[in-house]
Amino acid sequence: MKNWSYKLNSEDIFNILMCSRPGGDRGPGLTFGHHVNSLNEDSRFKVDEIGKLKSLNVATLWKYDIFWFYAKGFDPKLYGFLKEIFPDKKFVFGPNVLLDKPDIGPADAWDKWFVSEVEFDLYLDQVEFYNNHVKKFLREDLVHKADYLDKCVTFDIDEALIRNKDIQYDCLVYSKKRRYDDNYDVFHDEFIELLKENNISYVEITYGQYKRQEYFDVLLKSKCCINLSLDECPGIATYESMFLDVPIIGSPHNTPSIFDQNFWVHDTDFMTDKYLKRKAGAANQYLNKIKSFLNSEISPSISPREFILSHAGYKRYADDAHKLANKYLKK
Repeated sequence: MKNWSYKLNSEDIFNILMCSRPGGDRGPGLTFGHHVNSLNEDSRFKVDEIGKLKSLNVATLWKYDIFWFYAKGFDPKLYGFLKEIFPDKKFVFGPNVLLDKPDIGPADAWDKWFVSEVEFDLYLDQVEFYNNHVKKFLREDLVHKADYLDKCVTFDIDEALIRNKDIQYDCLVYSKKRRYDDNYDVFHDEFIELLKENNISYVEITYGQYKRQEYFDVLLKSKCCINLSLDECPGIATYESMFLDVPIIGSPHNTPSIFDQNFWVHDTDFMTDKYLKRKAGAANQYLNKIKSFLNSEISPSISPREFILSHAGYKRYADDAHKLANKYLKK
C-alpha cells in the first residue's frame, strides 16, 4: 500500500484527528469532551473526531497532522491502517490507554499488543507519578516520549451553593478502596477510630455508593474533604470538591493536582517494583494534618475554587498541550 510523506502545515496549526474516545459522560468520558472543546477554542489547534467524519479515505485523512488515540480499546487494525499509509505523521496515545491494573502492568492481550507493537511520538498520562510508573513497561526506545497532561473540566454547579454553606462537620471522609490496596481496611478503621477519639465530627461517603447531588450536599456541610484512596490521577470528585471551595487533604498520590501542597499528607505510602503500598501508621499522619487544619495552623494560600477554575480551565490545558506539541510533535 502506498504511503504518504508528510510535514507539519506551514501555518503551524496542529490539525488533530481524535481516533478513539471513552464511553459514558462521567470520568474519562467527561474529560474527553472538555479536551476537544478546549483545543478547538484555541486558535493553535483544530480537532475533529473520527466517528463524526462523513467519509474515511486518504484524501480526508491527509489534512491531519496528528492522529490521537485518547482511550484504550481501539481496534489495532485502525492504528495499523493509519501507520502504514501515513508513517511520517504524528501519533499520540493517552491519557486513558494504560494501565487497567497498575500493580500488574500490561494485563491483557490488548495491553501487551500496545507495549510491544505500537510506535508513538507522544504517550500521555494525567500526572507525573503515574507516568513514571507506566514508563516501567514501555520499550526503552520510547520511554523518552512519555509525558503527562492534566485534565481540564468545568462543572454545572450553581455558584450560589458556595455562598450558602451550612457547616455541620469538621470533615467529609471520602472512602475509596482500590483492588490493590491490600491494607485499606485496617487503615480506614484506624483512621475513623482516631477521628472519634479526638472528637472530630465527620460524615463518610463511599465511592460508587452515592449520587452526585448527595456528594455535593455533604461537601457543602464540611470544613474539608479527606481522600482515603491510595491513588487518583486525580479523580473528578477531587476537582468537584475544590470547585465547591472545600479544601482537599490527601497524599501526593491521591491529590497530585492541589491548590496548596501544605495540605498533602506526606510519607503515607511508597512505590514498590509493582506499585504503591500504604505504610503502617498512615492513619496518624492523616489525623495530624487534619488537626493542623482545624487548629488553623495551615490555611490555603489560594482558595481551592480559585485554583481549580484556573488549573482545570481551558486556557491552562491548551497552553500545556501546545508546549507538549511543540516538544514532541513538530519536525
